[in-house]
Amino acid sequence: MSKKYTECSLHGKQEIGLLCTHLAHSLLDRIPVGFHEFDPGDLGRPDAWCDLCHAAEQQIETEKDEEEWFTNCDYKILCVACWDEAKDMNRKI
Repeated sequence: MSKKYTECSLHGKQEIGLLCTHLAHSLLDRIPVGFHEFDPGDLGRPDAWCDLCHAAEQQIETEKDEEEWFTNCDYKILCVACWDEAKDMNRKI
């Protein structure tokens, strides 16, 4: 699988990471929202979401629920350096 890149205004060309919209916005407003990731043992940058999205994930019962949850997370593509910053800032609450 080839790596995918984005051009970050802060960090230049970097590999990508996906964050729910709440995590992405936490980097701007500096308000921690919690941090959950698809596979914490993964050395890469798995999809990650906040406490609010995590609570919604716990209510998933059907494949349709899962699709709606994924859509509602409104994932944003960020560079891995921003992903790491979001993880560091948000997992401390």
